[in-house]
Amino acid sequence: MSRKIRFIFFLTCITSLSAFGQNGFTLSVPVIYSKVEVANNWSPPTAVNRQNEFDGTSLGHGVNLNYSFRPTFIIKDKRFLLNVGVGYFQQRFDIRRPFDYNTQVQPIYYTDYYVYHCLNLSIGLTYNLSLGKKYFLSGSLSYSQQNSFRQQYTPTYGPSTYGFFTQTNHQQIDFGKMLTLSLGIKRNLGDRFSIDLNILFPVYVRWRNDKIFKDDPSTLYSPKFSLGSSIGITYNLKKKQ
Repeated sequence: MSRKIRFIFFLTCITSLSAFGQNGFTLSVPVIYSKVEVANNWSPPTAVNRQNEFDGTSLGHGVNLNYSFRPTFIIKDKRFLLNVGVGYFQQRFDIRRPFDYNTQVQPIYYTDYYVYHCLNLSIGLTYNLSLGKKYFLSGSLSYSQQNSFRQQYTPTYGPSTYGFFTQTNHQQIDFGKMLTLSLGIKRNLGDRFSIDLNILFPVYVRWRNDKIFKDDPSTLYSPKFSLGSSIGITYNLKKKQ
């Protein structure tokens, strides 16, 4: 984790030396909905009425801070920008499945929902097409990686119905990888600020299997369907010409 953060920071510092004009910071709030199917590795294959898969949904949301710039020795076209970012991302799964709950009271506990809290790192390329002085069409392709630092699993039943006995783990997990296509519209708000609305199309998503469900943590799986949106506000370090 620390190596990746240092690499992105070093890359940003070096390339920013040759950037000008369009440097800016964007604070964005993404929300992504997914349909999910996970394997049942808990029940033995010979179990009566065994359910092979568990179906459910997932909702990911967070806050990201991106730095956009144009290194002139690489990119000559002013409509293109590189961006790197860091932020917080929460991936919640609404799937009923058995898990290894830390108790001796009952042999099997089920969870209706579980959450991964993640540090999100991203890098991407953005293209802005001017529609006049105030509006732009924007398209970007970005790669992001989620590294989970806290995991929460809420039992379906127990002494409390309000999640008091939610099991919280603090493992460091290389949890998710995502390649996302974003299409949207941006509007300038004066000389330095702009606001944008985007539709997010995750074209590649991989989540790490969790050993708490008796899955193989060295393997990955993908959602059946994902779609999202985001809203962002940008502060430009230099006034628009």
